[in-house]
Amino acid sequence: MNIPIPDRGSVSPSIVNSPTPDDVVVAIVTYGQRRSMLLAVLDRLRDEAVGHVVVVDNGARWPVATELAARFGGWVETVPMGGNMGSSTGFAAAFETAGQAKQPFIWILDDDNRPERGCLASLLAAHAQEAEHTSLASLAVVAMRTEHFGGHVSAKQLMTRWDSFSGFHVADLASKVAHRLPGRRQIVRNRVELGVTHFGGMLFHRSLLELHGMPRPDFFMYGDDTEFTWRITSSGGRIVQVTEALVEDLEGSFQQTSHVRNRFIGALLSDSDFRTYYSVRNLAFFESRFRVRNMAMFALNRTVYLAILRRYARRLNRMDRYEFIRASAEEGLAGHLGANDRFPLVN
Repeated sequence: MNIPIPDRGSVSPSIVNSPTPDDVVVAIVTYGQRRSMLLAVLDRLRDEAVGHVVVVDNGARWPVATELAARFGGWVETVPMGGNMGSSTGFAAAFETAGQAKQPFIWILDDDNRPERGCLASLLAAHAQEAEHTSLASLAVVAMRTEHFGGHVSAKQLMTRWDSFSGFHVADLASKVAHRLPGRRQIVRNRVELGVTHFGGMLFHRSLLELHGMPRPDFFMYGDDTEFTWRITSSGGRIVQVTEALVEDLEGSFQQTSHVRNRFIGALLSDSDFRTYYSVRNLAFFESRFRVRNMAMFALNRTVYLAILRRYARRLNRMDRYEFIRASAEEGLAGHLGANDRFPLVN
């Protein structure tokens, strides 16, 4: 697909410097029985006066197109996928359709990401300010999700060190201990530059898609947002998190581990083979292909991570889970992507 990319000189200065909600198309992927959450998000977007909304029906089990047309008319455009094709394929379709809309700005939301009032205004203002010294095609701003604001996931955690394995690096051991010391406070700044980010809450000008392409559908589930946004920053672009722009997660993230002692225990106690397989496999693929500078250090981090994971697995009597995680990572290291028949989606 070739998305028309306006030359900076041909873009209306008012749109670049003072974009309005009417200049924004929102792209959302939905699936399963998530009707109530999606409707809550759409009602808020209508209140915020966004110009247009694209909803990708990725195997939802309710009549999405019929109900949304009756409730919202042509303001919402539905893209039927014919079943659940995986979130990566769904987001690729959402990006492509939104890129063809008349609105120059694209805002990506999950179907449970309800923006706080004023969220979009804060993002547009931040984008206009950052665009004064960053080209439109190399800039994205992203809202702060409420789970992150609460300290469960810091901005720094979204981008791990070079040569990490499964997000683990031996150089982080000391800092992880210090982080757990009593009295330590997390400082939240108004704007934070990120190396990668989630799709949910990210806003950018459509010219960014012409420069950086579309999300990779072969990730199938999980990690496509990491790979896509890494393309932006690794080529000199910028992703800026705007902490005053808040998005509420109506459904908690399965990756939250605040209720367990550490990430190793959280991985071993996960009850979903599907989520574990695709998240572990895709992260191993991404790290080994795009985030390695020193193969010896990468190998060391892999060895230490698996040794720690194995130690906890023995204590918890979860050696079967350890072997499953290790095998899933091996598939990612070997370059295996796409859907795996052993872990199918349920339509």
